[in-house]
Amino acid sequence: MNKQKYIIYLASIFMSIVITMFISSVVTFKSLDNLSLFWQVWPINWFYAILIAFPAIMIFRPICQKASEKIISFLLKN
Repeated sequence: MNKQKYIIYLASIFMSIVITMFISSVVTFKSLDNLSLFWQVWPINWFYAILIAFPAIMIFRPICQKASEKIISFLLKN
């Protein structure tokens, strides 16, 4: 595997970790009535969010990239 593939995979895992950290913390915070449970519930929610986000990013990244290329080439026709 070449260096570019490793960069894509590593960037994707970092992106899924950071994005899910923020989203899961907000959702957990908003959904709890007893906020003292936040630090017990949130890490588990974050873990499950990462398990879902990383494969989703890996699956949909190429599809979104192709769609973006088509949209930009349509909008920026010379």
